[in-house]
Parts: sequence; C-alpha cells; structure tokens
Amino acid sequence: MKILLITQNFYPEIGSGANRLKNLYVQLSKNHEVEVLTTDPSYPNAKMYKEDKYWNNQFVNESKDIMRLNMRMNKQSKSMIFRLLYYFELAYKVRVYVRKYQKLYDAVYVTTPNIFIPWAAFFQKKKTGVKRILEVRDLWPDSVRDVEKMNIDIIFPVLKFMEKMLYKQSDKIVINNEGFRKYINRMIKNKPILFLPNAFSEDEVQFEKAPDNFRVIYTGNIGFAQSYEKLQEMAHKLEENKINFKIIGYGMNAHLFQSYIEYNDFKYVTFEEEKTREECLVEIRNSNVQLSILKDSEVFLNVLPGKVIDGIASGVPVVTNLGGYTSDLVNEYQVGYAKEKATSDELADAIKKIKASKELETEMRTNSKRLSRSHFHWETNIEKLEEFIFDKEFK
Repeated sequence: MKILLITQNFYPEIGSGANRLKNLYVQLSKNHEVEVLTTDPSYPNAKMYKEDKYWNNQFVNESKDIMRLNMRMNKQSKSMIFRLLYYFELAYKVRVYVRKYQKLYDAVYVTTPNIFIPWAAFFQKKKTGVKRILEVRDLWPDSVRDVEKMNIDIIFPVLKFMEKMLYKQSDKIVINNEGFRKYINRMIKNKPILFLPNAFSEDEVQFEKAPDNFRVIYTGNIGFAQSYEKLQEMAHKLEENKINFKIIGYGMNAHLFQSYIEYNDFKYVTFEEEKTREECLVEIRNSNVQLSILKDSEVFLNVLPGKVIDGIASGVPVVTNLGGYTSDLVNEYQVGYAKEKATSDELADAIKKIKASKELETEMRTNSKRLSRSHFHWETNIEKLEEFIFDKEFK
C-alpha cells in the first residue's frame, strides 16, 4: 500500500508531534510505501537545526520520500498576521499537491495541529479508492480559545462548524488521547476511531537505576498550554524542601522562566535550553520523578502528553495535575501520582512521599517498565494502525 503522511512538524524538529510522525513514517515504511509532505524544520527556531546532532536518524536522512515545501512566510514570526499568512500559504500548497497527486496513494494521512492542513487536504473532491485518515492531536478550536490572549469568540461558531465538517470529510479518525473519543462522538456519530498513543521504539527503550541524589525533572515546552504560574510555584516548593529540580525547556515562556530562576537565585532549581530527544531521555532516565503540568482547563487536562509517556517508558515515576485518561492510567497502574487540577502543594507532597520511600519509588519504577511494554511500544501499536487503515475489523 502507498501512504501519504502530511504534517507541519516532522523530524528533526523537537517536540512530541514531530517525533510521533517520524516514528509513524519509520514503522509504516517497513511494510508500505510511505511519502511525507512537510516543511523545513523551524520549531522552536530554524537556526538550531544547523547543528548535526539533531539529524541523528540515518534512515530518515537518506530517505528520498521526504518532500519539504519551500515557504516564503516565516512560521515563527512574532506578528500574528504574518503567522496566519504562513498557514494560508502552507494550506494552499498542500491543497494543490493533494488535488494533483492524491490518485497515486491508497491513503492520505493528515495530522492536526495546525487545522489549516487537513482543511486544505480534505475540503476538496475525493478520488475514488483513496482513504482519508485524520489524526487528531489537539481539540482545535477549543484549545485556541482556552489559550490566553487568543480571543476568537466572534468566529468560534464558524470554526466549530468547520471542525465538524472536517470530521465528516474523514473516513477514519486516529486520536492520541483517549479522552478525545467522547468529544468527537458527540459531534459526529458512527465514525471509526482508533486510539494510538505516543510510544517508544525498541531502540529507545532503556532503563537506569534510580539515582541516589534525588531529582525531579521537567522537559519540553513552556508555552501557552503549560501552567507557567504553577511551574513557578513548584520551583519554590522544591527549593524550600531542598529537592533538586531540573527544567529543560523551550517555547514562548522558556526564557522568561529562566530569568525568573536566575532572579530568585535558586540553589536547587536549574534550567537548561532545548536538547535533542535522545539527550532529554538520558536526563529523564537519570531522574527520580518526571513532572508534567498543564493549564487548569478541561481541554488541556484531558490529554496524554508526550512527557508523561516519556517518564513511564523510561521507568520513572510521573507526577501530574492531569485528569481523565492520564489520571486513570497513572493511578490504576501505580506509576506515579495524578490528580486533576492538583495544587502545587499536592504535587509537592506527592514528590516528597516518593522521595521519603525507596520502596515506593522502586515499586513505581517496576510498574512503569511493565506498563511501557504493554501499552507504549511502536512495534506493537503500529500493527493496530495498519489494521485500522486498511479495513481489517478493529474496534
């Protein structure tokens, strides 16, 4: 079978979205002919990808199947107008490519965010025999409205209608958060939906002994969806309790948070700028707790972030303020602490409890390894996706 993957974010970009699509490409390529339509790496900035360390996958580097669109506009522009122009330009180029070449593929697999790409790919005449697979990684436009400084109330009803039409235009839907299923089913009935979480490939799976010098780690984006204020509170709580806290961050508020740490002259809290995924995984494996915090919003608190899976698949206890599927998963399998809208005091208490009991930490680390093997391996999960796409019975 021949598959076209369309994504804004792709290897070698950092972030769970780009890593997910890279893994989909690598795994699907084992049994199918797969091409990728994407852009040049630019998140969080294009300059960093001049370093060779980000281009560390030889298979993808040598592939002739990665098509990168040349863009005139700058995605990382500080001007909202220019960023919108970038999205319109990208959508136009995707639309032209799909209209001209969709007949060459058995399946067109498009992922959100951003929402402009699937609109461009699916809001046009469909060629007979081509399956349209929509991957939903973000409940847009709800997530946009829940982000501060983004007032879209006037056009929100129109965007919701277009969201519903997008689900209708898709033959099947893939979600990376189980909590999205009920949301989508409320909007459109009887649409085949597959839950496919982020995962680890076999060569990424590695476990380390718990370090004696107890450390909490936070890795990833510090942007609109993340609770910047709660991250500040956690820095103070852990500093007060003399618990080492390392942040490896990027995004809108990363440098602001770095300045905040320096201003307060913390002794136990440190900040480092973005690293490669492999470098981050080494840091996570050599930590005692992985912290994951999102804004106290229904949209954000019901997701399954990549950093939670990174912790579980590294055999490290997870502490988070998330609810829904993530909370059920973490607590049912006893791989950490999760409570929806947990306060900084509750999160800090959970960390102190783990620190105080080697037995508890060891139990959580053992449970994490077991859960990783059963739920979060790409080599196993990709078979479910193949069955789902190509009409084998799957529920």
